[in-house]
Amino acid sequence: MVAQILPGTNTPHRWHVDDVPYERIRRETIADNDLYFYLVTTASFIEITSDIYTRNLIEYYAGDEVIADWLNTTWEPEELQHGTALKRYVQTVWPEFDWESAYRDFQEDYSRFCKVELLGPTRALEMAARCVVEMGTCSYYTMLHRGSPEPVLADITRNIRTDEAYHYKHFYEFFLRYQSHHNTGRWPIFKTLVGRIAEIDSEDGMIAIKHVWRHRHPGKTYRDDHYRAISKAVRGLAQAHYPYRMAANMTMKPLRLPHRLQTPAEHAVAAGARLYTRITGTEPGQLASAADSAV
Repeated sequence: MVAQILPGTNTPHRWHVDDVPYERIRRETIADNDLYFYLVTTASFIEITSDIYTRNLIEYYAGDEVIADWLNTTWEPEELQHGTALKRYVQTVWPEFDWESAYRDFQEDYSRFCKVELLGPTRALEMAARCVVEMGTCSYYTMLHRGSPEPVLADITRNIRTDEAYHYKHFYEFFLRYQSHHNTGRWPIFKTLVGRIAEIDSEDGMIAIKHVWRHRHPGKTYRDDHYRAISKAVRGLAQAHYPYRMAANMTMKPLRLPHRLQTPAEHAVAAGARLYTRITGTEPGQLASAADSAV
């Protein structure tokens, strides 16, 4: 696809949401897939909230015009396009789901966690944390792409995955720039990486799934058991499709370990993550009875 200019920016883009052939979606291959309903819908919520993340980061990095310009002209437009593309997909495949109403409730709840004061203690450490976020999204969309039962969604998630890898590269370069001036030790960086990984699961996913479930089951009571059931199904999907080695490499890169340690460490982290998903995961097909049961 020829690079295009996203409206309102001067940035060439590798794809455009208006070129996605939603009319070609094979609804019969995915409409009854409960797990993908949750995965795609929650991702659309988080991506389309990027305007809040952008404002916070620009405020946090006040005075750094290079970062502010890239966030405004490239990162935010591309992240919002991800959200728009996934939102349209949800509304095409699952038109009975009230996306707008569910998103309003999600945004009101999640905005409590999107504050400048909750960002990293230093600019270098916040960039290390951003690397974890982009690793998470790149790995997530790689998993969705590989496992997608529907071709149009496979194309959308492939395009998003490419964008997220590009974003990671920039956040990592910004991290190196700040690190060259402050030389933060590996221990603070390690704690930041681990802490941000934990936050991805406890905040983003949990809050999004809660509101998606509530609006899919109006009048029913949401319990933590529903979130745990969906999480187990996701780990079941991950066993077959998650890019463990790539995720380990991207997570550990800000530590800048000596080459003789980097590869063994990546193997160990990837093996540990793979073992965890195998032990704690469940078959994705079990989701309907476990997570969508009326209570």
